Amino acid sequence: MMLNPPSNMNDEDIKQFLSAFADFMDHAEENIHSYEQWKEAEEYTNQFYEKKASELEVTVDYYMAEFL
Repeated sequence: MMLNPPSNMNDEDIKQFLSAFADFMDHAEENIHSYEQWKEAEEYTNQFYEKKASELEVTVDYYMAEFL
């Protein structure tokens, strides 16, 4: 296997790379936060369905099929 020689990046190339990487990391953090919010909402929704199904003494699957 042949290794690539070291890159000949100049200072401007390195600055652009660091800026692009910082932007990438910012978006990644936003996506992680959005995913965490989505998971919380999903958990709340599932608990709600379980509670309603329990009140009616039916399974969650039946509750969702009949009432949603």
